[in-house]
Amino acid sequence: MNNPKILLLADISGKGVEYHVGDEAMAEVAIERLAQFVGKQNLIMGCSRPERIYETYGIKSFPFYHATNAEMKKTLFRRPWSYFRSLFRNLYQLVKCDVLFICGGGNMTSVWPGVLEARLRLIKLANCLNKDVYLVSQTLGPYTDIHRADVEKVLSSAKWVGVRDKSFSKTQVNFTVNFAVDDACYLPLEYSQEIRDIENKIKPHCCVSMRYFGKADDNNLFELATAVSQMANSQGLNTVFIPHHAPGGDQGDIKLANAVSHAWNEDRPLTVTKPIPMASELKALTAESTWVVTMRYHQLIFALSTGVPAIGVYVNEYTEAKLRGAFEQFDLEPKVLSISEAKEKLSNLVESALQDRENFINAAKNASADGKELSMKAYHLAANK
Repeated sequence: MNNPKILLLADISGKGVEYHVGDEAMAEVAIERLAQFVGKQNLIMGCSRPERIYETYGIKSFPFYHATNAEMKKTLFRRPWSYFRSLFRNLYQLVKCDVLFICGGGNMTSVWPGVLEARLRLIKLANCLNKDVYLVSQTLGPYTDIHRADVEKVLSSAKWVGVRDKSFSKTQVNFTVNFAVDDACYLPLEYSQEIRDIENKIKPHCCVSMRYFGKADDNNLFELATAVSQMANSQGLNTVFIPHHAPGGDQGDIKLANAVSHAWNEDRPLTVTKPIPMASELKALTAESTWVVTMRYHQLIFALSTGVPAIGVYVNEYTEAKLRGAFEQFDLEPKVLSISEAKEKLSNLVESALQDRENFINAAKNASADGKELSMKAYHLAANK
């Protein structure tokens, strides 16, 4: 029997100025796992920026754009050629493939309506063509009522809906979901020369990841930065800011890092990893840190999967659910707080995490040993169609 051809979907761009650490980390794991089973020649990736995918991952790609249903209707009437070109391109790729495989992420939610609705449209096409559909390492919801009804209808026929939190996602839908730890837990550590140079310069160090998102205003963000710098300074630690997304190379997280850098003293300045290294390199840098404070979900996953004490900082229901879910994956008590509480509560929470260091180390070992078989199940099923 010939190996199945698999169409992957992920929010990635490959190495470059649009690189997004979390999404790329999960996609990298998915590509390598599926390539072991079916070969890279049988994989093709749909993403909004396919230019660097082959160079970065060695597989073919095609453009898949995110737009809401309302935006697509406008396109149909204003630019019908663009509408039908996109529709037939997606249809053509689905016809050629045996499996639609949606890589992990937190975008199957009404928080990102364009991403959610674009994926649901493609899954509907796959269902019409009787293609097997797999989703792995997802956070489902929160949803509007309209989106929840559509998700229930479209995803209930999927062969596998894998989620990465034990409690939140299953409350968002009425069909069966399958829990496994986040795919990025199994991303290998890459100690490149660049990372070793940074480590030699800043050890001992702690890590912080921050972002502009939700209700986090400039005052909240600076208070968080100040609380981290004070905690690091009291322990004689240097601080490295690990950005996860910096559109254009200097916006997003790196722009934020520059804005808050004066919260650190001149004798222990903030180090920023710029340009953003590959996810596997950032995971290696995280593994060598004393503790981590992060608003970014995958920076928390990098810490927990390597046994580093960590604190999650949330700004709304969506980010709180993701960060709590990360701790639950490792059977750890969630050490999270709202960004508005950072000034008063961060130092005590960091101290509490450090006192639990052995629990963090054991949780990482147990999750790695016990969770991989379950994490691989969807991949085995998709590859053996």
